[in-house]
Amino acid sequence: MSNAQLFKRFGLLVWPYRWYLLPAVVCMLVLAASEGAMAYLVKPILDKVFIEQNRAMYLSMPLIVILVFFVRGVANFFESYLMQLIGHKLARGIQVRLYGHLLTLELGYFLPYTTGSFISRIINDTFQLKAAATNVLTGIVNEGFTLIALVIVLFVQDWELALMALIGLPASAYLIYLFGRRMRRLSRRSQEMSEQVVTHLEETFSGLRVIKSFTMEKFEQAGFRHLTKKLLRNYLRTSVVNALSKPLINLITGVVVSGVILFGGDRVMDGQMTTGAFFSFLTALVMAYAPVRALITLNNTLQQGLAAAIRIFEVLDTKPRIADAPEARELPPFSREIRLEGVSFRYAPGLPEVLQGIDLVIRAGERVALVGRSGSGKTTLVNLIPRFFEVTGGSIRIDGVDIRQVRMKSLRRQMAMVTQETILFNDSVQNNIAYGWSREPQEVIERAAGAAQALDFIRELPEGFATRVGDRGIRLSGGQRQRLSIARSLLKDAPILILDEATSSLDSESELAVQQALDALMVGRTSLVIAHRLSTIRGADRIVVLKEGRIVEEGDHETLMAKKGEYSRLYSIQFREQAPARERIAEPPREGVGSRVSEGEDR
Repeated sequence: MSNAQLFKRFGLLVWPYRWYLLPAVVCMLVLAASEGAMAYLVKPILDKVFIEQNRAMYLSMPLIVILVFFVRGVANFFESYLMQLIGHKLARGIQVRLYGHLLTLELGYFLPYTTGSFISRIINDTFQLKAAATNVLTGIVNEGFTLIALVIVLFVQDWELALMALIGLPASAYLIYLFGRRMRRLSRRSQEMSEQVVTHLEETFSGLRVIKSFTMEKFEQAGFRHLTKKLLRNYLRTSVVNALSKPLINLITGVVVSGVILFGGDRVMDGQMTTGAFFSFLTALVMAYAPVRALITLNNTLQQGLAAAIRIFEVLDTKPRIADAPEARELPPFSREIRLEGVSFRYAPGLPEVLQGIDLVIRAGERVALVGRSGSGKTTLVNLIPRFFEVTGGSIRIDGVDIRQVRMKSLRRQMAMVTQETILFNDSVQNNIAYGWSREPQEVIERAAGAAQALDFIRELPEGFATRVGDRGIRLSGGQRQRLSIARSLLKDAPILILDEATSSLDSESELAVQQALDALMVGRTSLVIAHRLSTIRGADRIVVLKEGRIVEEGDHETLMAKKGEYSRLYSIQFREQAPARERIAEPPREGVGSRVSEGEDR
């Protein structure tokens, strides 16, 4: 993206706040005029008050100076407040837009990235862009107009001397260009390193149990030290660039001021220039190089902001690959069948196909189980039905309608999912159950909790339904979290149910309670069940066996066992593995749904 395109898009971000910016610019003009006025007043103070000893001027000058500083103070207050207001509104607007856009992107977009990378863009990059917007806009307008006002004073006092004095500006402009290029590269690198630090922190705090169980605290600490050391080195390089710019500008200023003293002093001694005019000129010249120094610093800030803007625009420019078709329509209530015809899928171009030529019909009210080894494509298949991912070949039809031709909201409204990894939000029990259905009456929510075998433990919580569950439901047991997830699906009351390893990570007692809740959930619904523990799906209407992304067998338990094929082999292996455990606990296998395979492994 070229600089012109970046500045244009940067301007479009600020444009909605133009009615705040306009009075702020007026205040900046007043500030710039006051700088010029202070430099100009040096001449009458010296010539009229001290040399000519004009008493009227002597009495009026203090009042004029007070007035200038008063006006300057008022303008400074409103300019500062308005620019901070613009900055905060701009940052919030970008964060809301980024967050909203990320939610529109398909799941496949997130697979190559870490959670920390998106947090870094929403928080850190937005902060950098906000700093660039407020500081740079303020600085460019304020310092720019101040420089213009002071240059006008220079030409008013002595235009020939002014031309000589401004010889240092081209050199200063070239320095601004050089430092800006270097600063943008360093800023981009710093933001990428900050992203790595945020990712490391996010992984550390979400995986504390694993870190402690493997006593890897020192290892993780060493990793964090290494990342922050790399970031520190880059920050120090940035500091060198910032620190080097000021003395170079000061050197240019010193050379120019020396020349002015030499030639200006000669003009004063020849009577071509008054002492007051010379000191007014010298004051304006010294003051003029302050904005130049400020512009170099502002350019560094601008380059940091532009580097952040590039990363933000990379996300905002990403188009959702899975979106409603222009002529998409509402999906009518599900009534007949889900049909997969020649479905193939790969996660990215060039990668091997995870599913190949899947032909499957799931009839309304049917309970279909998907079984197979880890990596056979079970979870991938069920993720295609709600269009979390898009098929790369074939089609999926619901009641004869291709799911790519219907609105995704109407498609997903008719599906409920219960997965191995229970997702709860740091909110109350009630809000987690009623997620997406917050207007449901309390009795309906309690009825769903009761059907999910969750009502008893909810009532025992300190604040009942108002109890907050903590980050990812950390204050609840695994079984309690899963039952809340089931209650959420019950409240949704969708006709199509997808169960993905819903009891795999639970102990025996929790599994029994959850399985009873799942049985209640599946009543009257079309259910697609992923299972690794084959004893739990013997009662399914149909069992579909996947191997290396293909359907190799299909039928009920008895039929598949009689075939002596892949299902029979998997069942026999699992039976032999589980027999010693059953003997130890002296407990017959329960009917239900469960697995030890995670969604990530299944892919």
